[in-house]
Amino acid sequence: MAHRKEIQEQPQIVVGLDIGTTKIAIITGFQNNEGKIDVLGYGKGDSTGVQHGLIFNINKTVDGINVAKNTAISRSNQEFDSVFAGVAGRHINSMEFKHAITRRNGREEIIRQEEIDKMVEDLENISVRPGEKIITVIPQRFMIDSIRETTEPVGELGEVIVGYFQIITGNEFEIKKIIRCINDCDLLVNDIILEPIASSLVCLTQEEKQQGVVLVDIGGGTTDVVIYLDGNPVFTKVIPIGGSVITRDIANVCQIPEDLAEKLKVNYGTCVIEKSNKNNFITIPQFHEGAPKQISEPFLAEIIYSRVQIDILNQIQKAISESGYDRKVRAGVVLTGGGSSLRHLKELCQYTLQRNTRIGIPDIGFVNSIPSELKHPMFATSLGLLKHGIRKSECGEMEDEGEKKKGKKGRRSALDAESRGGAGQVRNGGGTACNGGGAVRNDGGTARNKKTSFLDNVKNFLDDLTEKTS
Repeated sequence: MAHRKEIQEQPQIVVGLDIGTTKIAIITGFQNNEGKIDVLGYGKGDSTGVQHGLIFNINKTVDGINVAKNTAISRSNQEFDSVFAGVAGRHINSMEFKHAITRRNGREEIIRQEEIDKMVEDLENISVRPGEKIITVIPQRFMIDSIRETTEPVGELGEVIVGYFQIITGNEFEIKKIIRCINDCDLLVNDIILEPIASSLVCLTQEEKQQGVVLVDIGGGTTDVVIYLDGNPVFTKVIPIGGSVITRDIANVCQIPEDLAEKLKVNYGTCVIEKSNKNNFITIPQFHEGAPKQISEPFLAEIIYSRVQIDILNQIQKAISESGYDRKVRAGVVLTGGGSSLRHLKELCQYTLQRNTRIGIPDIGFVNSIPSELKHPMFATSLGLLKHGIRKSECGEMEDEGEKKKGKKGRRSALDAESRGGAGQVRNGGGTACNGGGAVRNDGGTARNKKTSFLDNVKNFLDDLTEKTS
């Protein structure tokens, strides 16, 4: 009954949109009176226009967004016209940057939040390589008068503040494609946030972020690595390999369609060969009326293990070593994303990285009654985007009119600048301040839902396989 009362009071509805390589997900929700996030509706669409986190087909991506949008509206009985979206992909880069300011009367006047905001704003406007756009500037730590290091300088005294920041950039053209697809679905873009940062909002505890933790978000097209220390993200890395590559490996080796290969991976696959059933042989139908063939579970496990070990786990280990934070990660590794559901991946990761490892279920900050389907690592990013949007709303930045969507200091948002042909930055929720999130809209188009089919024998096999495992 309390839930119905909150809906009747018309709480502010926020929407998260995840345009992934294997799926497109939209989740709508609100924050209740107890400060917990409740989900109103959700929808999922096929993502046939995205590869390795990059949009290559606008029409197919728009189709998937519209399917997810209409399903979410139907489930929630709530219309919406704006979203908080994510960005990822192999075009993401990061670099460290140092910025110093000298304060007048620094020995007498305490450091204010506005001064830290100004340091962030200065870096948001620095020049980057042609074709790149700054996605976010994340404060790491501050040195005050060369004698004290802190992550929370506000309230202290000091004349010289030296700030160390992580600047994350992305390809401007790729970001514009995300905005265009969303606009073509008659939706505004409130803000764009780096996807693994969004996932961390719902998968990592504050204690883990303080102690030092590695979040590994394994999606369909990429594996994103983020290291947190002292409460802040201090390192990011995009590995251009995800779960879809494993599926393609199975398809190529076994000479079968990728849909069938995905079924084999999910239902019989493991990345630890010793854990496979050596007595189980899987029958695979063939095209052109050829005789079915069989493969053993250990053979399937060998295909999966090779890709997971060499191109994912070894690359994660390399990223951690190169980050400089190898010895400061005390809380271990948290795996999330759809690829983390691969059987025995947690055990193999723990063995390879020699760190405590757990699967990150995206439920931090949510009511216990959210749909069970969403309590799955594959929805970490979309739920994180929802949580990020609610946090932005708490900062008082969500206004009804587009021209009012500005940050605390009244500066024009980057997305708003984008709609006017400006060169602003797309912001992220990783910093210490609440930054403004503008809205962009172009002329929208209509979407059509397309379906593909396989030969009858493959369709029947897939149906049988689904029935046996349901």
